[in-house]
Amino acid sequence: MDFGLQDRVAIITGASYGIGRAIAESFIQEGVKVALCARNREQLDQAARELGSEVLAIQADMTQLADIEKLFAATAERFGRLDILVNNAGGTHLSQLLDLPDEAWQENIDANLFSVLRCSRLALPRMREQRWGRIINISSIFGKQPGGGMIDYNATKAAVISLTKTLADEVAKDNVLVNVVCPGPVRTPLWENAAKIINPKDPDGMIEGFAQANIPLGRFGRPEEIANLVTFLVSERASFITGAAYDIDGGMVKYMV
Repeated sequence: MDFGLQDRVAIITGASYGIGRAIAESFIQEGVKVALCARNREQLDQAARELGSEVLAIQADMTQLADIEKLFAATAERFGRLDILVNNAGGTHLSQLLDLPDEAWQENIDANLFSVLRCSRLALPRMREQRWGRIINISSIFGKQPGGGMIDYNATKAAVISLTKTLADEVAKDNVLVNVVCPGPVRTPLWENAAKIINPKDPDGMIEGFAQANIPLGRFGRPEEIANLVTFLVSERASFITGAAYDIDGGMVKYMV
């Protein structure tokens, strides 16, 4: 299926593994020129090698404005334009309110919310000028229905959903479409590391048990399943979709209380 994305230019944050990496792979298959970033140099270089020589890999910490500016400047220098922004970088702490100091809150506000705001602010002038742009923000179903033990994550991901809907209204007149994707549990290192903390003796059993108890489809999602939706949303096939929040969670959010 041709999505009409040949020679478009995309920035994907948090793209060295997991969902971001899968989105990069999907975009490249459609002919998109991709700039990807991550904090870990080794993981980033490995992803760039495996994705191909046309990929621009920039080490950047999305909590740091100077790094974000460096990413956008390098992309402009290499490709000369920007059509697509995927704000995927983020993080969380396994904690409750009384256990989480201000410093940890600020870290995740910067990673999950301000990174989206700052990247969008840098992308929009370019997109408005060419009257074509797509911004996809990766939130979470926990931004709609909070899960226990992730108070900072839940709050910041909810803010991303609201930011997306508000921004979509602001820039619709410029033919810039802004949507948010809300994954449920996806089998990535983030969840695998959390499982090791929660149940170090049997992390795989913890993941399987969680899926069976909480996800109607009985399994975690796969990164490529998220990437398929994102690729559709940035294509011309989704040219009448903006300000939408898509659950992709195996039916989980409908049963959360």
